[in-house]
Amino acid sequence: MFEEVGIPRLVVAGLGSGAGKTSIALGLVAALRAQGRTVQTFKVGPDFIDCAYLAHASRRPCRNLDSWMLGDEGVRRSLAHGVIGADCAVIEGVMGVYDGHGMRIDGHGPTGDGRFPGSTAEVARLIQSPIVLVLDAGAMSETAAAAALGVKQLDLSGNVVGVILNNVPSDYRRRVIEDAVWSLARLPVLGALPRIDAVRIPELRTGLLPLTQNPHVDEAIDHLGRAVARDCDLQLIERLMARAPALRPPAPKRVIASPTRVRVGVAFDDAFCFYYAENLELLEEAGADIVTFSPLEDRSLPRDLDALYLGGGVSEMYIPRLAGSQPFLNSFRHAHAQGVPIYAECGGLLYCARSVQTSDGSAHAMAGILPVDIALEARTLHSGYRDLRVASTSMLGPAGARLRGHEFHFSRLLSGTDALAPAYTMHDSDGEPLGCEGWAWRNLVASFIHLHFGQDPGVARRIVDAARTASAARRGLDDSAELAGTSGARA
Repeated sequence: MFEEVGIPRLVVAGLGSGAGKTSIALGLVAALRAQGRTVQTFKVGPDFIDCAYLAHASRRPCRNLDSWMLGDEGVRRSLAHGVIGADCAVIEGVMGVYDGHGMRIDGHGPTGDGRFPGSTAEVARLIQSPIVLVLDAGAMSETAAAAALGVKQLDLSGNVVGVILNNVPSDYRRRVIEDAVWSLARLPVLGALPRIDAVRIPELRTGLLPLTQNPHVDEAIDHLGRAVARDCDLQLIERLMARAPALRPPAPKRVIASPTRVRVGVAFDDAFCFYYAENLELLEEAGADIVTFSPLEDRSLPRDLDALYLGGGVSEMYIPRLAGSQPFLNSFRHAHAQGVPIYAECGGLLYCARSVQTSDGSAHAMAGILPVDIALEARTLHSGYRDLRVASTSMLGPAGARLRGHEFHFSRLLSGTDALAPAYTMHDSDGEPLGCEGWAWRNLVASFIHLHFGQDPGVARRIVDAARTASAARRGLDDSAELAGTSGARA
């Protein structure tokens, strides 16, 4: 790891969700790549869907900078590791620039730069990055200057360096807002993008349409890149990015890997696509060879896997196909019966369940290695950061070990809530108790919670150790069976 990381970088922030942060970030990435730059992308917070779009635009894995899950050092460490081999970095913010998980109050009022924990502003402070503020000009004019001024006045670190207007209805509106923002907020307008009807990145109630369900993504990124190149001062933006100071990252948390490598199967297809990039990298660093498979397309698991990792992302539309692939389900059940360790998050938990009921009332038989039945309901949103304690020793750690994660799903348990031992006891980010979560049984840990292994690389090491131990036990059983068969033949 370098002693100092000097990478031009820019945080793209907004006043709230829907302001156009993703569109501007995608356009910047495409425009910079057209200039020959190698761009590394990041997303503030735990989001997977925006990350997928940013990774697609940059052709490099997008990484999450989440100060609540990773901590201050983890954020800086993730940035330093992610930018290796890149020329610059574009970081998309989350929600509004100061939105986090509760303003920090000191004495009679908020003080200091860390007043908005978990926010885009806090992450920009941690990585010492300039911020460009995206303002939606479609429904306001001079008021944009008031918004920009308010954001600037709360920015004690002085990171906000300019404004980009989005959804500008006319050149007249652009001139009015540009003059007002400069006169009142003393911030330059670095660009003004008109509404682009050809850009089709639909927004659902809970965020963007997932990348794998959007056939127009390449066309959209191309339009946005050309718009940024045409309507933004890209040279000035690059000069502002280059002003970011060199960052001294904390020492990396090394994972001591055994020379004996294991094969960890990772479900990866349109149904299983929510993974933090560092999770897979840390598993490899701990001694795993990643072998991908598709529960949607394959008829069976790859041979000789030592552990299985099923992430999230399962949309309701894929449940009938997953339930209908009996050969693969049988292969999965067989692996579990043979003692192969399985770590399942969110969509992975659905796959392990006895049944999943879709919103039309249809029940679909799943793998059945967890004796629970689950219903998917659009009105039942469980979302938020979760503070976890491992309930009993498992592949994730000893009993009582503390982890942090994020929950986002539309699921309701129908039966089987007390079937097995829980994986965690759980509190929200404010410390309010939420009861128990997930299940741990034999070599299975299944939960609705997404973990970022970057908070504790020991999680990846323990999963690899569990895979190695289980593999050795299976080989011992196979050797014993072979020896017994040989002895019987001799008798």
